[in-house]
Amino acid sequence: MLFAACMLGACSSDDEQQVEVSQLEGRWLEVYEPHVVSEGIVYYTFRATSPTTGTCLVEVSDVFSGDHQIKHIYHLTNGGKRITLLDGDGFCATGAPVYEIVRLTESRMVWKIDDRFLYFERK
Repeated sequence: MLFAACMLGACSSDDEQQVEVSQLEGRWLEVYEPHVVSEGIVYYTFRATSPTTGTCLVEVSDVFSGDHQIKHIYHLTNGGKRITLLDGDGFCATGAPVYEIVRLTESRMVWKIDDRFLYFERK
C-alpha cells in the first residue's frame, strides 16, 4: 500500500480539526495528492459494533499483487481521535498501528501516523 505524505502546514486549518466519530461508519476510498501515482485502489468499510469498536474491511485492488481483502477490528480511543486496527480476530500484537484521526466529516477523513497523512473520501 502506498501512503501519501503532506506538509503539516497544509493540514492545519480549523476545518481539518473536525472529528465527528459518528461519521466513521460506511465505505471510504483512500485518495492521494495530485502528484502521487498510486498502483491500486484501497477501500475501507467500517461497521460499528459499539460507540468505540467495530469491524473494518480493507479491499485492495493492486496492479502488482492483485485483489485481496483484509479484515480488521478497530478500536477508538482518546475520545474518538485515535483509531487502532487489530487483526481480524481482535488480537492486538505489539506494534499494531495507531492512527490519529485529524479530520472526520461526512465526506472527508484524514489520518496521521508518524509524519505521514492518509486521505479518504466517502464512497
